[in-house]
Amino acid sequence: MKRIWKTGWLLNLSFLAGVAIPVDSLDGWKSLKFNKIPENKVLVENNALKIQVDKSSSPLVYKFKKPMKINGFKVKARWSGAINIPQGKVQGDKGVDDFVLKFGLVESGTETLNWMQKKLAADWILELYKLAPSGTGVKQINFYSTTLQKDQLNKKRTHPLSELLYEERVVWLKESGKFEMSQKFEQPTESLGLWLSSDGDDTGSQLELVIESIELQ
Repeated sequence: MKRIWKTGWLLNLSFLAGVAIPVDSLDGWKSLKFNKIPENKVLVENNALKIQVDKSSSPLVYKFKKPMKINGFKVKARWSGAINIPQGKVQGDKGVDDFVLKFGLVESGTETLNWMQKKLAADWILELYKLAPSGTGVKQINFYSTTLQKDQLNKKRTHPLSELLYEERVVWLKESGKFEMSQKFEQPTESLGLWLSSDGDDTGSQLELVIESIELQ
């Protein structure tokens, strides 16, 4: 009886600890390139994932070995630099669609690309659909992002460029430095992988984002 109780206790601790996504190596991460947009510089330094943005944008995707039901996540990070948002403009609108961090869960679905769509789709769309196992597809990417504008906190939208992209502003960054992004879901989301982005191409901005840890539950 004592052994059974102890085993159950250890399993419970394992569940609470969650699943750590490696940030001390680029293994498993793939950089996506947007047409005619400079790429970010991505490296590993001091066991953390560092993204250097110089008027650039190139998301990172991480494919799970198999679809995973996600109940929540926690990201610990820090940043420096600035995003140049003109006075009177709303971050995320056309021409100012740059963010320190967008953390995305690629949700499993049934939608796939037909032959013609594959011929016409941008490379990043093709790579996105490659996350889905054979016979399945992608529903959407659920993005959780930072915002530099306090009045945008908790705002939600479907991105005007694609119905695949659903966004929610969940962390207000009053200033540079350390921050944490975490969410718990009422219902688990079956996900194929992660999408991680930091960009400055719209606003001609320079910044540095360091991801210290990513934990999924």
